Amino acid sequence: MRKKIKQTSFALISLLISGCVHDAADPLSLAPETPYSSWTPMQGNRMISSRYCQTMLPMTFGEGELNLAELIDIALRNNPMTKQTWAQACAAAASYGQAMSKFYPEVLSSTGYTRQKGSFPSNGGATGSPSSSQISSAASTALNNALNSVFTFYSTQAGPDVLLTYTLFDFGQRSSAALAAREALYYADLTHNQEIQTIIQTVMDDYYGYLYQIAAMEANEANLSNAQMSLDAANEKFSLGLAALGDVATARTQFLQARINLTTQRQNVENAFAQLAVDLGLPANSKFKVQSLPDKIDANPILESVDRLVEMAQHQRQDVLAAAANVRSKEASVLNAKRAVLPVLRSTLDTGHYWFQRGLKEKHMHWIAAFSLDFPIFDGFYFKNGVRQAEANLEYAKAQLLQTELSMIQNVTTSHMGVKTAASNLTDSEEYLKAAELEFNIALANYKAGTKTILDVMSAQSSLADARSKKAEAEQNWFTALASIAYATGSLCRPLEEICQN
Repeated sequence: MRKKIKQTSFALISLLISGCVHDAADPLSLAPETPYSSWTPMQGNRMISSRYCQTMLPMTFGEGELNLAELIDIALRNNPMTKQTWAQACAAAASYGQAMSKFYPEVLSSTGYTRQKGSFPSNGGATGSPSSSQISSAASTALNNALNSVFTFYSTQAGPDVLLTYTLFDFGQRSSAALAAREALYYADLTHNQEIQTIIQTVMDDYYGYLYQIAAMEANEANLSNAQMSLDAANEKFSLGLAALGDVATARTQFLQARINLTTQRQNVENAFAQLAVDLGLPANSKFKVQSLPDKIDANPILESVDRLVEMAQHQRQDVLAAAANVRSKEASVLNAKRAVLPVLRSTLDTGHYWFQRGLKEKHMHWIAAFSLDFPIFDGFYFKNGVRQAEANLEYAKAQLLQTELSMIQNVTTSHMGVKTAASNLTDSEEYLKAAELEFNIALANYKAGTKTILDVMSAQSSLADARSKKAEAEQNWFTALASIAYATGSLCRPLEEICQN
C-alpha cells in the first residue's frame, strides 16, 4: 500500500512539473524574438518584414529610391521605441518564468566545516572520591583542586548536506501568481505589437508628409514661374507704353512673395526629411531617396460600416487586447492576494554525511524528513491591505480598458469619415487645379491683349497657387487617411494568411 502511494505521488509530481517545465525553463519563447518581430499568441513569432532579415539596412541603401515598405522595414529594425518595448516583453517573460519556478522543488546543497572549542568542569558527577577526614589537610586541598578543575576539548565536524523543499499544497497561491505573471507577459507582448503599429503609422504619415512638402515646393516653383510670366508681361507692356508703372510694381511684389515662399518651403522639405530619418532610427543628416507618389491616384474607397470597423478593431487593436490582458492580470492578482491568508503545506528532506576528527565518520548517511503547515494568523492587517491594493489596481486597469475602448471607437469613427472626406477633396482639388490653370492662362492672355488689368492676372495667379497647394494637400490627406483607418482598426500588421482567408 505504501509503495502504491509513493508511485501515485511521484506520478502527480512528475505531471505537474512536466506541465510547466517549458514555461519556466524558456519563458523568452513567449516573447517576441527581436525588436522588429510581432508576437502571435501560442503560434510562434512572425516577422513583419523578412526581406532584409540579416541586415539593419538594405544592401542598396543610399543608391536607389526606397519605397514605403522598405522604409517601414528599416524603421522597425532601428527605431529605439520597438527595442524598448521588446526589452520590456523579455523582462515580463523572465518574470513569468520566475513565477512558474514555484511549482518546482527547491534543492539546496550546503557543505560545512565546523571547528569547536569548549570546556566543562571535571567534578561534575564524580563518585567514590575520598573525604577530607580520611586524608591529611594538604592532600585534601590538592584533591579538591583537581576535582574542581576545568577541562578543555576540541571538536571537528565536516560534510555536505542536501536539502530538498517542496510545497505540496497552497490553495492555488502559486497558480494565481503564475496566472497574473502570464497575463502581464501578454500585456507586454501586445504593447510591443501596438508599438510596432504606431511606428508603422508614424513612418507612413511622415513619409507622405515629406512627399507633400516636396509637392508644395514644386507648386511654389510653378507659382514663381507664373509670377515671372506676369512680371515679364507687365514689363513688356510698360516698355511699350501700354501699362502704368503700378502694374510692374504689383507684378514684382507678387514675384518676390513667390520667391520668399519657395525659399521657406525648401526649409520645410529639409525639416520633413530630417523627421523621416529620425523615424527610421537614423541620423537626421543621412542621405537617401524615397519613392514618389503615383501620377494617377484613384480615390474610390469602398468601406465597411462604422459598427463593423469597430468590431474589427476590438479583435485586432493590440492596445485594446493589451488593456484586456492587464485587467485579467489584475484579477489574478486579487485572487492571489485573497489566497495569501490560506495555509501552506510544505515538505522538507535533509540528508548528508559527516566526518569528525581523528578519522571518525558517520556509519550511514543521516536524514531528516519533515512536514510543516504554515497558517498566517495576524500580520498587522498586511494581507487585508494587500487585497485592498490589488482590488484598487484592478479598478484602475478596468478604467484604462474603458478609456482605450472609447479612444479606439473615436479613432475608427473619425478615420472612417476622414477617408470619405479625403476622397472627395482629392477629386475636387483636381478639378479646382484645372479650372485655376485655365483662368490664369486666359487672364494673362487678355492682359497682354489689353482687355484685362494686372489685378485680374494677380487674382487668377493667386487662385492657381491656392489650387496647387490644395492639390498637394489633398493627396497627402488621402494617403494618411488610409493609414489612419488601417491603424484605427488594427489592420496594419495583419498576417498575410489572414488577409488571404478574408
